[in-house]
Amino acid sequence: MSWQRATARQIARAVRRGDATASSIVAEHIAAGDETAAISGAFTATRATTALAEAAMIDELPDLASLPLAGVPVVVCERFAIAGQATRHGSETTRQAVSATDHEMVRRLRGAGAVVLGSTRASELGLWAATDDGDDPLANPWRADRGVAGPSGGAAVAVADGTAPIAIATDGPGTAGGARTVAAACGLVAVSLEHDPAAQRRDPQPWLQGNTGILATTVEDAAECHAVLSRTPSYHINEPGRLRIAASDKPLVPKVPGLQGQLFTSDSDTVKSLLDVVRNLTAIGHDTHRAAPALGPRASGASFSAWAAAAHERSRPYTRTRLQRRTRRLASIGERSASTSPYGGLLGDGVRTRNHAREWFHDYGFDVLVTPALAGPPPVAQTWSQLGLRDNIRTSAKAAAFTAPWGLVGFPSLVVPVGQRGDGLPASVQLVAPPGRSGVLFDLAVQLVDLMRPRRYPPSMTL
Repeated sequence: MSWQRATARQIARAVRRGDATASSIVAEHIAAGDETAAISGAFTATRATTALAEAAMIDELPDLASLPLAGVPVVVCERFAIAGQATRHGSETTRQAVSATDHEMVRRLRGAGAVVLGSTRASELGLWAATDDGDDPLANPWRADRGVAGPSGGAAVAVADGTAPIAIATDGPGTAGGARTVAAACGLVAVSLEHDPAAQRRDPQPWLQGNTGILATTVEDAAECHAVLSRTPSYHINEPGRLRIAASDKPLVPKVPGLQGQLFTSDSDTVKSLLDVVRNLTAIGHDTHRAAPALGPRASGASFSAWAAAAHERSRPYTRTRLQRRTRRLASIGERSASTSPYGGLLGDGVRTRNHAREWFHDYGFDVLVTPALAGPPPVAQTWSQLGLRDNIRTSAKAAAFTAPWGLVGFPSLVVPVGQRGDGLPASVQLVAPPGRSGVLFDLAVQLVDLMRPRRYPPSMTL
């Protein structure tokens, strides 16, 4: 049996039962990945020999019952440290020394039995909605003239081309929409781990470093990885019952400080996909409404300020003059803000925005909000790192307009593919739930996949 495009759950079940070995599965994924990586350029470091040795160690364990990801090949965005290799944060300038320890999320993956195949490309410091480091930008696996719309593009491409069924990627504030934008661009499922800005009041730096997102080809795999990373019991998909669902194609943060006029409107393919989703949800008995939360007057400023502050904080370890021009300029904006106003005010705006959103869900009784994931096609594949700050702000803000607000406030959010656009690119929607309600997103996403039947891989791949 070929394991390359098996789901993570299928692989783990086979390894736990003894129907296959972790070594054979990992070896098959490495061989396939060598072929695709030469074309895509998704990886910055591979670990073939080490990964095979780690898979062999899993095969020698006497009891695999407690490993939910036993033998599952995974890839990791290069912003997450892996013991024994240098951590690269999106460019050669931001390469750090060899790490002695794993990032906490990598450690949790390993503890669940997963095997890390390598590190994948990101935008510099995880800030931009285009994964390019001054050389060739990553091409979208659905259409080569388009990019990947987010900072962890290498991880998305590696999952979309079948190299691994799961990846972890950067998400949260200051990540241009993070894992959810690259998932939407590449036709994947993505989950943003829930977090609360108020928990960082004493030290905002961890919040500004970003959060973790999950990329997968199935909702069930994303749910399994979410349980591992959040240290919660494995989630069993349920029938969600009748939900009260809001839907909107209007951006929640329509303006960006310093840019004139409305940022964008959703294009016709985006609106059509959202309407198709709403019709299908209504047809199966959900209570759907056209509505969107008012996040408060400070939401736009807080979102942009978090982005600039993140650029400043993440650039601190490096010689700033060697960073990309766009990164230097955004970091300078963040530095000026930090010198005149402590980050407590920024965190306060994030907390207030979160409270506005939570009150809206509660007051109107909505269980889920459905929005587009992207307002249109992802940005074109070009070397955005060589362009000026204004072009990059406009492009990144447009790509992240629907996803960034929820990364800022830390609500559970999930992107799921729902079909194909008229231009050949994947169509996706974002599902958002109030704090503590991640489970309903998985339940509803499975319903949508069953209804809409999106492709699991790009049409160019032979299935």
